[in-house]
Amino acid sequence: MTTLLTAAQKKACQSHEHSPAPNGPRAKALLALNNGATQQQAAADSGLSIGQVRYCLRRFRLVGLDVFTKLKPTKDSATNTQKTKEKKPKKKSDKGSKNTEKKKNKKTEKKGKKKDSNKGKNAKSKKDKKKKKK
Repeated sequence: MTTLLTAAQKKACQSHEHSPAPNGPRAKALLALNNGATQQQAAADSGLSIGQVRYCLRRFRLVGLDVFTKLKPTKDSATNTQKTKEKKPKKKSDKGSKNTEKKKNKKTEKKGKKKDSNKGKNAKSKKDKKKKKK
């Protein structure tokens, strides 16, 4: 059986085990997985959902013990939010109304074709009925 956690990581998880959410349940889940529990059992032991356990495990494998630190926005993400705030609102254009008119026209054309095709079938069937009566 391969272990998930090193001795140092296990101690760190044990120190976070009694912390409030989200770190406490995540630490419990990682410790359970380290002890050989299935993901479903780890979810039951920690109080997390199976999806949360899978997320925690995947995140732990990517960033290690940083799974217990809150993600802080980086300088790049802060500038990205400022850029989006600086954008001017788009002016309403007539494109939307033209598109909706085209869609409506297409729908009415389709309906018209269906009605025409039904009329043709009905007309033929009436003629066939008249022939049968004679």
